[in-house]
Amino acid sequence: MVNAIIEFLQPYLSPPWGYVIVGLATLLENSIGIGVIVPGETIVILGGVYASEVGKPPLWLPGVMIAAAVGAVIGDNIGYWIGRRFGRGFLERHGERLFISKERLDKGDAFYKKHGGKTVFLARFVPVARSVGIILAGVSEMPWKRFFMYDVAGAVLWAVGNSLLGYLAGRSYDTWEGYANQIVLGIVIVAALVVGGSKFVSWRRSKKTEASKA
Repeated sequence: MVNAIIEFLQPYLSPPWGYVIVGLATLLENSIGIGVIVPGETIVILGGVYASEVGKPPLWLPGVMIAAAVGAVIGDNIGYWIGRRFGRGFLERHGERLFISKERLDKGDAFYKKHGGKTVFLARFVPVARSVGIILAGVSEMPWKRFFMYDVAGAVLWAVGNSLLGYLAGRSYDTWEGYANQIVLGIVIVAALVVGGSKFVSWRRSKKTEASKA
């Protein structure tokens, strides 16, 4: 079954349309919250599989990574601005019908003000949550520069990780067994450093605020 799907998509996942499909899939998955309909993550992994073919692969691995990251960042920013431009007003007018009170909106604002960076970064690695989380970041009016910084970090790591996952899956396990654990460990370390760094920055910011009030 899997081989049949791969053979069906083979003509389309080739330059230049292969990169367009990867980028468009990640853009649509994240821009308007339709991650369940458009499996962007699966398309990225499949792009990595095609890039692993021996000889002359139909796709270039760095090209898959770039297309996935760019599509994700553009889609995320569209979702963010949709939430900021339309979501807030919609929920303020009709939120009660959806069991979203003003109190819950205020709690959401407070949560994103305190944990918005970590939420945007970590939600990138959770299906559906990454689609909804970015829209809520816009609804909560999270500062765009802060959103963009964490979004780019998460999108790049996500794109590289899933592309490599597909690439390694396409290669024989015996060939890549010695490198797989190192790559996974590297991704975990980078994620831990980003989250730890964000906590340190928040701590320093709170200390400066306390010092200015003293």
